[in-house]
Amino acid sequence: MEINDFITFDFLSSYVGTVIVTMLIVQFLKDIPFIKKIPTRYFTFLVAFITILISGIYHGTISFSNLYIMLINAILVTFTATGGYDFAARKVSINVDKSNNSDGEK
Repeated sequence: MEINDFITFDFLSSYVGTVIVTMLIVQFLKDIPFIKKIPTRYFTFLVAFITILISGIYHGTISFSNLYIMLINAILVTFTATGGYDFAARKVSINVDKSNNSDGEK
């Protein structure tokens, strides 16, 4: 996909395409008041599953046997889409031991 193209169903059907579209939709909608009440990870899963489902309908690959794989893929997309934020937003604490004075005084 060239940089000047819009998103296509072929790109959306790929793993990277699904992750990107899921992240875009979640970031765009997450400040809506009733969506704010839903934990981001669960909302991301819902968006990922719907995106995969729509892609499957478009390509005609929807079947009962594929639903389980679609759920698993939605979980994978969810962890990928939210993993970067979870890592970046993790609080880091630095403990400084002040009892060990370098001058030898206590």
